[in-house]
Amino acid sequence: MPLRIFVFEMTYLVLLIALLIVYKTDHPFRAALPSLGPLPIQIAWFGATGGVIAGLGGVYLHNQNWNQGYDYWHYSRPLVAGITGSIGCLLFYVSLLLGGTSAVTPRVVTFDAVAFIFGFADKAFQEQVTKLTKLIIGPGSQEDGAAGSGGHSA
Repeated sequence: MPLRIFVFEMTYLVLLIALLIVYKTDHPFRAALPSLGPLPIQIAWFGATGGVIAGLGGVYLHNQNWNQGYDYWHYSRPLVAGITGSIGCLLFYVSLLLGGTSAVTPRVVTFDAVAFIFGFADKAFQEQVTKLTKLIIGPGSQEDGAAGSGGHSA
C-alpha cells in the first residue's frame, strides 16, 4: 500500500477534527454557514467523516494486497461522502415524509447518524437512490437508470 494514501486519510481526519473544533467553539463561523433547509448543516461533516473512516478501513484491511485502482477512490471519497451523506439525509427525510401521514420531526442526531452511514457506505446510498427512484418514477429498467447506475449502462 502506498504510504501517501494512509497519510492522506489521516490528514483528512485531522482536518475534519479541526473543523469540528472550530464549528463548536466559533459562533461567527457557525452562523456564517449556509442553511440546508430542514436539515442540520453538520450532516456534511458526518458524511465526510464516514467516508474517511471507510477509507481508513480499506487501508487497514487491504494494505498487504493493495489495488491501485482504488487510489482515486481514496482521494475523492471524503468529498464525495460529504455530498452523499447530505443527499442521503435529504432522501431519508423525503422517504419519511412520503411514508407518513403526520408531520415528521426527527432529532438532529438522527440526521447525523444517517449522514455518517451514507458517507461510510456508498453502496447503501446507491440502493436508497434506486429505491426512491422506483417509488417516485416507477420500476423502470436497467437502461433508464433505475438500477443505481446513474443512467449509464455498464
